[in-house]
Amino acid sequence: MNKNDHEHRGFMLDVCRHFMPLDEIKKLLQAAAVLKLNRMHWHLTDDQGWRIEIRKYPLLTEKGAVRGDSFFGGTPEAERNSGYYTQEEIRDLVAYAKSLGIEIIPEIEIPGHAAAMLAAYPQFGCRRGKTGKWEEKVEISGGIFPALVCAGKEETLGFLEDILDEVTELFPFPAVHIGGDEALKFRWRRCPDCQRRIREKGLQSEDDLQRDLLMEVGEYLAGKGRKTIVWNDVLAGGPLPAHFIVQQWMGGRQETLAFMQSGGTVIRSDTDSFYLDYCYGRIDVRRIHETPRIPEYAVGLENRILGVECPLWTERIASLERAAWQLFPRLTAVSVKMSGEELPWETFREKVKALEEEREAITGLKGAPEELWDMDPDAAKADRQAEIQTIFSGKAEAYERKEREIVSLDAAERLAESLGIDRDFVQKGGDSVWAEIHGQEEPEDDNGAGILIRQLMIAADSRQYGAWKDIPEEIWMDTMKCFSRFISEHRRSYGRDGFDRYGWTTRQIGAKLFRIGELEYELTEDKEGRKEIGLHIPSDAKLEAERMNASLENADAFIRERFPEWAGAPKTCESWLLSPALKDLLPEGSRILRFQEAFELEEIYPEDDAALEWVFYVAEGQRKELDISRLPEDTSLQRKMKAMIMKGGKPGAGKGILLQKANNTF
Repeated sequence: MNKNDHEHRGFMLDVCRHFMPLDEIKKLLQAAAVLKLNRMHWHLTDDQGWRIEIRKYPLLTEKGAVRGDSFFGGTPEAERNSGYYTQEEIRDLVAYAKSLGIEIIPEIEIPGHAAAMLAAYPQFGCRRGKTGKWEEKVEISGGIFPALVCAGKEETLGFLEDILDEVTELFPFPAVHIGGDEALKFRWRRCPDCQRRIREKGLQSEDDLQRDLLMEVGEYLAGKGRKTIVWNDVLAGGPLPAHFIVQQWMGGRQETLAFMQSGGTVIRSDTDSFYLDYCYGRIDVRRIHETPRIPEYAVGLENRILGVECPLWTERIASLERAAWQLFPRLTAVSVKMSGEELPWETFREKVKALEEEREAITGLKGAPEELWDMDPDAAKADRQAEIQTIFSGKAEAYERKEREIVSLDAAERLAESLGIDRDFVQKGGDSVWAEIHGQEEPEDDNGAGILIRQLMIAADSRQYGAWKDIPEEIWMDTMKCFSRFISEHRRSYGRDGFDRYGWTTRQIGAKLFRIGELEYELTEDKEGRKEIGLHIPSDAKLEAERMNASLENADAFIRERFPEWAGAPKTCESWLLSPALKDLLPEGSRILRFQEAFELEEIYPEDDAALEWVFYVAEGQRKELDISRLPEDTSLQRKMKAMIMKGGKPGAGKGILLQKANNTF
């Protein structure tokens, strides 16, 4: 990298998942010097190991730096699991790096990725309710875990400040990285101390609480003349002041853009271009060549980009040889790409090759062979598939799946709360799923809360990776609000929160039913396999012509764009709202009767009693022992329908096809 082009030219080395001896790190620093890099970000603490001696807290290395056999998949599971660096060794490495023109940035990860820290000092973790405790241990597999330092205990801040006092004595670089990524808030939601701090400080969420804690740590570091580096996840809690530097790795690019617009500075580490632990089938030299020098989120704000840093996470890297194979020639390619000169592919490749030959001659470290520099699509796909098989190989598979369920559980709780579902009910469901994941005794009756969370886990995963991924946010949220609506309807009928519509909501989580404005649209087929669109009327829909016509117009546009095979398919509706019996119960010109006029009635179901739920709030499970005489008579429709039922009649239902007109169907 051209020294005048980027202030920050570096790589990150994770030594927590697999420990790396000092002499091997020095080899990597030699290689970095050949490439004119000037930063090594040293990831020293994580769930799987604490690697830095802190003299005031010796248990951090006595307990936190030691673990048994590990299950990351595809690597020797009994090697390099334990170890740490003494303060003398750290000073030696810092001096050695400086002699090469490289400065070392330490990372002490908080509030998440703290399992090793809390295994040593569990008193700085959260309480589990008023009296319970969480199991604290050094993790032996990869992934994201719920162990967070407690943000509600006053003594936590003192503990962190003591650690940072020793860290800043060892590392002269004018910034310290404190992490902030992938902090699952599962424990914070249940911690009385964290919840008290949220209330006392007038915070709105656990994301705000994370920002608040890291702001305090950042202020402490600022008092020592240091800036604070954090992963971009922290911006979810709100903006950060100028003495923070954000490292952009994944997602949250709008928040990162806003941070830069306010004067903040950013280090680029985008996963899709610079994560060098990924296989070559995901990121090869050709892809690096095609990566824009200025990312889309920074166009016009180039001066706010400090530079590029390439992370090397070591879950499946247990030797110097493997580290070199992953790093080179891709780190070399990044150094050429960011040097300021746009080169055609062949010229770029030759320049990388020449620099690689120089680097290998000096260090002896061998990189990946040239056939991996520009992989054809089939080979790249096979490489990606092999990577996935490696991650889920052997005993690692069970650990990996369990960890992913925990991440999905946290996402489901977040989603549930964003939908306005009561927190106590959400946590009841979360606790049921947590017990199931960990093979613990589950609550006897959670009133459907566990099933709710399981379905929201599927929905959240689909939003990130599956059928819901590219659906507009408004449609996504409006559709998912069916869950809060159904819980509210259950409360209205039974007097308590509950969820019993899980058979119906498979449509929503499967991206087969969408709420667009007032109405819902289900992509389905008739008995002969012909495409049709089921029209559903949510209980909170306003049957106003203008609103429903707008819904139809927007739905047609959405379906044409996203599901063209359903474009023009007939729209059918099966509902108590189409019952002919309503004509004797409602005044002429009522909204329900005008709604009926938009349909050609195909079938009538005179014995259907679904209207009891929507008119009288009597759920299906309550109808067997229903005392009709006690039905409410608060509205005209209730009075007339009750009288009809008392005489032996039933409200019925109907099915019809929408007579969609050019304008104003309703």
